[in-house]
Amino acid sequence: MNIPLIIGALAVSFFLMMGLLSILKTTFKTALIISLIVFGLQIGLKISPQQVLTQMTQFVSGIGDWFMKWGTNNKPPSNFREGAVLWFLGVIL
Repeated sequence: MNIPLIIGALAVSFFLMMGLLSILKTTFKTALIISLIVFGLQIGLKISPQQVLTQMTQFVSGIGDWFMKWGTNNKPPSNFREGAVLWFLGVIL
């Protein structure tokens, strides 16, 4: 066997594994922070989990509707920017 090739492969595997673990660590840390923020808002503002789920569903479906309209062969309307801003404000408020 070629020892330098094996050592190089092990080194590459080690660095790839460290990168993957770093990405996973960051992912779990971000998920924990977001869940703590949502939980804190629920406790502080007396928001029920159903209200949070409803708002998230409205936001995601609004984005889906926007992409469906965008994907048609129709050209965007002339007041597209105003409509997009109004849609976004309607979703977040």
